[in-house]
Amino acid sequence: MNLRQIVELIAIVSAHSPNLIEASGPISQAALRRYEDYSQIRVRNWLKALEELPREIMETSAGRRHLVWQRAESTLIDVLAGGLVARVWGAVLTACDRSRRTLAAERIARTALAGQMQAQQGVLRLLVDGPHLTLERVVGLDRLRRRIERWTDLLLGHLVRRHALRDFAFDLERSLDFGEEQLRESWEPRHNRIWDLYFVCLRSAFPDTQLPGGIQGQWREELMHSILGCFPQELFLEDGVLKSVRLNRLLNAGARREGPPMPAKSTAARLAGWRGTRRRSRE
Repeated sequence: MNLRQIVELIAIVSAHSPNLIEASGPISQAALRRYEDYSQIRVRNWLKALEELPREIMETSAGRRHLVWQRAESTLIDVLAGGLVARVWGAVLTACDRSRRTLAAERIARTALAGQMQAQQGVLRLLVDGPHLTLERVVGLDRLRRRIERWTDLLLGHLVRRHALRDFAFDLERSLDFGEEQLRESWEPRHNRIWDLYFVCLRSAFPDTQLPGGIQGQWREELMHSILGCFPQELFLEDGVLKSVRLNRLLNAGARREGPPMPAKSTAARLAGWRGTRRRSRE
């Protein structure tokens, strides 16, 4: 899976997460254990790679150091993308636990997030004082980091506002702003169109950057499979597509509106503003 595919999959998970949160049955313990195991494996691998990178660069001849950084860049991006996964999925698991009055999923979620944050701190330290790291590479990675953080807050919006999960967001106010709009329109005809807009913007915002392959790629895919494995079979349609939140609630005779009907800056305007900001930063 490349970077765009990971963000898109987590966006799908976020959009359909109310179905899992409101489901009456327990989350698959086997899927939770796989998520916990592969999260730990990935964090250990990241930390080892980040620890060894400066020494490898210093031991490499000057003419080949850029090749070491080029190879390492995919791992740095993998760590940054892992933050989006750990925060959004962690918020979903925590909301599930709170709705069921249990604790196991939240514990796993917060442990996974703590490990990823440790790895991300290592990435940030390298961006500040990594040996022989060019300014051009720093600027590109930092721009991608900020973009991932903004989209993390967008995908967290409805979860943060509805379930008071402020510690999963990078920027609480930004996330609450999106959440207000998402919850207010969750029962309206525009709901699906808002998420459709998100997906259109997402595909243009994220490149299909290749992430580490081999065993690391297998671990990443197993992690994603564990996330999907937490959704019970009844939340899927016959063709394998997840049921929409609106359809699932109607089938279950749901009658709850979410979020206060307060004015908010439109999604289109906000995302347009982000694109303008990105263009100006590139200039």
